[in-house]
Amino acid sequence: MLNQRAFEQQHEAAWEQLEVSLNALESRKPFAKSRVDNSELPTLYAALCQQHALATSRGYSPALTSRLHSLITRAHHQLYKHRGHVLARMAQFFGGGFARAVREQSKLFTVSCLLFFGTAIICGLLSAWSTDFADLFMGSKQRFALERMYDPSRGSIRPEGFESDTDLYMFGFYIMNNIGIDFRVFASGILYCVGSVFFLVFNGLFIGAAAGHLTGIGYTDTFWGFVAGHSAPELIALCISGTAGLMLGMALIKPGRQTRRLALTRAARKAVPIIIGAGLMTLLAAFIEAYWSSKDLPLNIKVIVGSVIWVLIIAYLALAGRSAKYHHD
Repeated sequence: MLNQRAFEQQHEAAWEQLEVSLNALESRKPFAKSRVDNSELPTLYAALCQQHALATSRGYSPALTSRLHSLITRAHHQLYKHRGHVLARMAQFFGGGFARAVREQSKLFTVSCLLFFGTAIICGLLSAWSTDFADLFMGSKQRFALERMYDPSRGSIRPEGFESDTDLYMFGFYIMNNIGIDFRVFASGILYCVGSVFFLVFNGLFIGAAAGHLTGIGYTDTFWGFVAGHSAPELIALCISGTAGLMLGMALIKPGRQTRRLALTRAARKAVPIIIGAGLMTLLAAFIEAYWSSKDLPLNIKVIVGSVIWVLIIAYLALAGRSAKYHHD
């Protein structure tokens, strides 16, 4: 059993983080509220209740139990007081909470990007050099289907059978297809990371092979003109989904001093906002794909627009929310 001093040392950082959040929420200055990240408040509150119960049962000093009780009272008031502020929470999420959550997992995000983009680049170069490699990575049947879809003489850049469908229908189709991919990449991470790694590499193989082969046979305008606009939110969201999946797997591989069940629960709680953000990025990609990508416009215009979107998304993920002051455990 931990003595009181060891107990305080173990949890002091979390208590200080909670106090910082509560002081900001209780401040009358709106600026103070915006400079502190309060996304961990529910988690810290739940842990604090358990810690107070332990301190009481072990007979720790009245000063400690009184301090914890005071924090519980303040946190409970703020938690339920602010629960209804949906619009404010959404603004906080999009204003920097999502980007911060991704940056906190920068190592896993880097791994996801290397698995996907690294595989895609290698497969793209090999497939551009030889059709045999394209067939190896995606199969001849799929290669023929892509050649028909992006054939410059065809006049419609849509999957076969969808040529006459409306933009709204295609918007729904792209949402269902792409979010389904993101969810598989995320959910399969619970298989000790193996599932997320597999789907990241598999999608890298296919997308790289398709891009390399179509470029190699001269379908540059149709292929790159179509994918330029929506590629940034779609592909970055895929890597972010992989990051969330790897978080689940790593919680099982390296749970630390926690049980695997508790580690997985905490990892899932942190991963949920990330996968929600990735889903919204995929929604944006589907909108662009349905209403912009298939339009008959000059390649240079589409590439410029696509490049701007890449820069904006990368800048958002790198910079949004950096001004907020908050503490980690």
